[in-house]
Amino acid sequence: MACLAHMDAMAALEHPPRSDLRVAIIGGGYAGMAAAVSLVDAGIQNVTVYEAGPVLGGRARRIPGGNGDDDNGQHLCLGAYTALLKLMAHIGADSDRLFYRSPLRLIFGSSGKKLAGQRSHAHSPFSVRSVSYLPAPINLIAAILTTQGVSFEARWKTLMALHQLRQLSFLCLPGQTVAALLDQLGIRGTIRTYFWESLCLAALNTRPEIACAQTFLNILQDIADGPRQASDLLIPRVDLSALFPEPAARYIEARGAEIYTGCAIKTLLPAGKLVQVSGVRHQRLYHHVILATPPRSSAALLKGWPEIFRPLRDQLLSLPHERIATLTLDYASTPVRLPFPMMGVTHSPVEWIFDRTQLMAGKNKPHLKKSGRIACVISAPPEAHSLNKDTLTEAGHAAVQAITGTLPFPTSSRLVVEKFATLSCRPLLARPEPNTPDPRLILAGDYLRSRYPSTLETAVRSGLEAARITLDRLSSSSDLH
Repeated sequence: MACLAHMDAMAALEHPPRSDLRVAIIGGGYAGMAAAVSLVDAGIQNVTVYEAGPVLGGRARRIPGGNGDDDNGQHLCLGAYTALLKLMAHIGADSDRLFYRSPLRLIFGSSGKKLAGQRSHAHSPFSVRSVSYLPAPINLIAAILTTQGVSFEARWKTLMALHQLRQLSFLCLPGQTVAALLDQLGIRGTIRTYFWESLCLAALNTRPEIACAQTFLNILQDIADGPRQASDLLIPRVDLSALFPEPAARYIEARGAEIYTGCAIKTLLPAGKLVQVSGVRHQRLYHHVILATPPRSSAALLKGWPEIFRPLRDQLLSLPHERIATLTLDYASTPVRLPFPMMGVTHSPVEWIFDRTQLMAGKNKPHLKKSGRIACVISAPPEAHSLNKDTLTEAGHAAVQAITGTLPFPTSSRLVVEKFATLSCRPLLARPEPNTPDPRLILAGDYLRSRYPSTLETAVRSGLEAARITLDRLSSSSDLH
């Protein structure tokens, strides 16, 4: 009789009314939380999000620390990243409060000396500054023409290059790298290093010599041909978990969804017409599962699936990734302020510095104004690049001093290296599709096929797409019963 009761329960699960359809989302990062918001908005009442880590955010999350919370990598957004901004507005996350918004600016300061192994650069200051009161594309034209630190000839060459790219509809040769594209355009010298290559590194987190030129041009097109706000820099004022995943969690929990943090999923297996999800504290059956975990984690969870999944598992395991190293410098009782919250650094292993105090100090954190906190970032460091904490601390401190003046040595520092921070954005890289060989299982993540690189925007778009596919399949299956 117990066996018959179990069979009846399974049958009820496999042929439910629409209100009882159950969806699991494995991964509480930007993709997973975007999918969850979309599903609950569509009326799916039984949505469960599983996150292995203690906080939401995935590879863009808060890391609690003794001297304050840090992120596992600095992430910038652009005004062109419309999906993230719209979704934030939808769930009540005020982007005007959560982001420091500025017209496009790339400002560099010198560390004051050339270090061994560093390329030779001009020591003169370099800056590109757009303005908010000019319409697009005049704002970018004016910014390039008034660039400091380069000759008028170099500025004119950049304008002609942008014009040429627009004439080509921002399309390039298949398989071309950013470095090869710049060679083709005749872009050399300081403006190549600090404008073109810096934009590439900031947007793609991939070195120009191996970065996909077409993906770079996709972003450049959205900046150059979009509305004026499309080129704005958006720098988070809060940690990356508080920026979107946690407001999304409050939104979906208020509508009946469940979220489990610190709950790693160990196995994911077919179970009749359902999918069995087994974790640290849970074992449940679901009609559909959105797998919003990093590629390697997703491949591990697909081991128990049929042989037809092998090509997908192999593809997930073969995807190249880039690191992001973030060094946080704390200056206790010493106010430290940069001229702009984000600045590039020359002649140093540190490439970018962020004034976290300036970004995060406000009415709720007045104590920060009496201290200084600087985040130093190394984007996509090669595997051979040493990331020694002491060496980087000295280099970061030297860079800050060169800009702000003499300072006492940091009272503490913290180095966080995210080994698989982003997909390495390379030419002709075959990125997976969201569909899998089994219609019950859908992928989501910033590594999936997209015209954009591996960004927060890409993650959100993939989550929305995964939810759309899931809803289509749930509607089809419920129509059959």
